[in-house]
Amino acid sequence: MERIALLHTEVYGMSRLNVIFILMTIISCGTVIFPAASAENSGNLDYDDILKMDYLHQFSLSSDEENIVYLRTTGDDLLPPANNGTLMMVNTSTRKEVALTGPDESVTVWALSPIQQVLAYVSMPRNGGIETLTLLNLSTMQREKKDGVSDELLSGFAWFGDHSLVYTGASPDTPEDTRPGDVIIMDEIPDMVILKSYDIRSGAVTELTSNTDVIYAYHPSPDGRYVAYKSSVYPEVWTENPSFSYFVLDTTTGTLDKVMTRIEGYQDENEFAWSPDNSMVYIGRNLNGGLRYPVSYASDIVVYSPATRTLEEIPLQWEKKMHKDLFNDDVEMTPFDGGVYVLLANGTNPQLARYEMTDTGWRMTLLSGEHQENIFALETSRDGSRILYNYNTASVPPQIYAADVISGEIRNPKRLTNMNEDFLKKPLGTSEVIEWTGAKGDTVQGILRYPPGYTPGTPYPLVFVIHGGPTYTDFDSWRDTWEFPYHLITDRGAITLSVNYHGSSNWGFEFAQSIEGGHYYDLPIEDFMKGIEYLSLQGIIDKNRIGVTGWSNGGVLTLYWITRDPSLKVAVAGAGFADENSQVSNTNGIVMNLMYYEYTPFENPEYYIPFMGVYKAEQVQTPLLMLQGTEDNAVAPASALSTYRAYKMASKADVRMILFQDQPHHMKTYPNQLRKVSEEIAWLSHGLGLS
Repeated sequence: MERIALLHTEVYGMSRLNVIFILMTIISCGTVIFPAASAENSGNLDYDDILKMDYLHQFSLSSDEENIVYLRTTGDDLLPPANNGTLMMVNTSTRKEVALTGPDESVTVWALSPIQQVLAYVSMPRNGGIETLTLLNLSTMQREKKDGVSDELLSGFAWFGDHSLVYTGASPDTPEDTRPGDVIIMDEIPDMVILKSYDIRSGAVTELTSNTDVIYAYHPSPDGRYVAYKSSVYPEVWTENPSFSYFVLDTTTGTLDKVMTRIEGYQDENEFAWSPDNSMVYIGRNLNGGLRYPVSYASDIVVYSPATRTLEEIPLQWEKKMHKDLFNDDVEMTPFDGGVYVLLANGTNPQLARYEMTDTGWRMTLLSGEHQENIFALETSRDGSRILYNYNTASVPPQIYAADVISGEIRNPKRLTNMNEDFLKKPLGTSEVIEWTGAKGDTVQGILRYPPGYTPGTPYPLVFVIHGGPTYTDFDSWRDTWEFPYHLITDRGAITLSVNYHGSSNWGFEFAQSIEGGHYYDLPIEDFMKGIEYLSLQGIIDKNRIGVTGWSNGGVLTLYWITRDPSLKVAVAGAGFADENSQVSNTNGIVMNLMYYEYTPFENPEYYIPFMGVYKAEQVQTPLLMLQGTEDNAVAPASALSTYRAYKMASKADVRMILFQDQPHHMKTYPNQLRKVSEEIAWLSHGLGLS
């Protein structure tokens, strides 16, 4: 499928050679502080404790319900094989855990059959090389490698009955472009993407659909009879609101039912989940806001029955609707026979609920129990009496647990995994959820993480760690990565605060919508400043030692905040900008602009003067470090560079910028992640006098 490349070998008129020259010039503008990964400091953590910790990804319950299979990676966001992806299996009764893949292979894609004890996975050698498809029988541990598999299949698939895999690929009707040159045609309608199946016995490939648009997401029923999918002529169009149609294909009869058609933004991610008995598919339905382009502020659930061809909404009876976590590999709804478990949005801590079909309609039960508020993904037994879930907090890394559900209560929780045992022996400090009155008189939540050995009553330096999005959420969950190294900051003696500012999700539609039409900056900044006042009155922080760091929208808000608040002692802006003129040059930038603003900068330049930090750069007094990838497809490098120029020239503060060559919005190589974290920690430590 042809995609529109947002950045190519040239970055907005700058050749790669010029980018390298600028990179070296900007780095030389200050003293580079680059301690090694194991550098000594007065704390207990080194950088690799975070950068190379084990991360828990998608997990699935085997068809006999005796084992959980999950993917464990060393490091986060890394490109395979550097992430060292390993498939693990743990018995839910004995808690015996085994590695399903060897130390010489790194898993990139996998799927567990819902009807038999077979695992399909794609892996590559850990020293790099070609990817291969392997079938693993979990009963006999026999492996079979498959040759001649297409790259389309290797990039992602799901089980399709007992002997096939389903995946997306190019239509055979796609004409080949034989014209000379390596070109990108902006805003060209993309090539068709259809559904295909691969027979694991014969290797035969079958085209399942003959659609003339792009299939954007799909999910087969457990028995393989049905496939639910979502498609659009142009999913990433920005010149108009994208229209997506939802279908259910009956592969035995060839019947194609159109479930619904909706206007949605291309950044919105849906969830599909089939009931174990194959009778219905649950669909997360986006509830969109946005001034001139849709953005999902919340979602509810509809359920479709192929047998009766009926679509109905499940009455969630919950104002904030369904929990939304953009970076969670597992869906937030898990069906069992006769109902579905749903994680409901509730700010920092989702609420687990159970919905059951009865003769009089859907019955809702809010679950209680020891772990209820900190379950962020789950699987369930077919009858719904047992759940397997990812439990973690802001100061406790994830583990998989099993528990019984009895009379609406989570009972007898039992830990199944033992991840990061050595890391857990180190002091990590504690955390808590706090609330205060923010902008518009609304309640605002945040996560406080305290340093090891925290002494109540002693004012500590504070570092704001601002999330991106803006429709993301800081949960009471373990989120330490190269992007947000919370515990590397607290380990040096500061408290961190992560705020679910206005515009964040999981606080309801109106809260997420509140920053539209000119309030993108002022409401979040007011939330931050009122949070400072609250913590200061509590005697928790030293108001004279406050810093800020953030990535993506966190970097955007940081760059604006320092134009308004000279009391901030130090700032780090990662993948941020303060110049909308350049930012709207890429697709992500113009889409964000259409979501939240009434005009583009070209339609009404004066409208943007109050919003753009580049017009207030002379007010900046906070030492600033900017970090930016040269291949960022979300924040235009040109926008970050123009911001740097303005702040460097006009402000009285020390302003430094580091470009990370060939890195996208989420850095994919360990050396660059290490450099980012070490520069960030050193800058914050120097500015706040940390250890």
